[in-house]
Amino acid sequence: MKDYLIFFSKRIKNGKKNASMIPSSKFLSRQMIKWINFDEINSIIELWPGTWVFTQYVVENMKKWTKLICIEIEDDYIKILKKKFWNQIVILKEDVRNIDNIRKKYGIEKIDLIISWLPFKPASSIHNELKKYTSNGTIFRSFTYQPYIFKKQYHDLPIKKIWFAFLNIPPAWVYGIN
Repeated sequence: MKDYLIFFSKRIKNGKKNASMIPSSKFLSRQMIKWINFDEINSIIELWPGTWVFTQYVVENMKKWTKLICIEIEDDYIKILKKKFWNQIVILKEDVRNIDNIRKKYGIEKIDLIISWLPFKPASSIHNELKKYTSNGTIFRSFTYQPYIFKKQYHDLPIKKIWFAFLNIPPAWVYGIN
């Protein structure tokens, strides 16, 4: 319950960072990773994982050898993630625009999967990184509550709608590249 209160307070303080009043549903989490073959995933970068809902499903599905790096900027969320996943994943307080430096620091040659919870309009530098990685075979997953804005922001990427998660508050559209 405490995680939900933290999430709610973040929404009240800054609605541009948290587009919802409550964390995403388990249903949406399952839909985000449903068609990913985790046998072929050795490295995952999760951008702005928030409280842990999606991270939980990724950890449950990834192989023991998979390296998962979560990049988060909110101290409260970092505390939650570290408490829940203290020995399973790498949790960094970093700027998402540093993906390439992070990749190199942790000895990742190729990022196999990027899962993103970034706001509607990512910085141009991270947008360019996404273009670079996905053009080299990185799988990308994200969701939105406003597909028109999302498609407009990512118009130059081969993003496709994967699923509509109506069992989420608010309902969400899952998009991806693979």
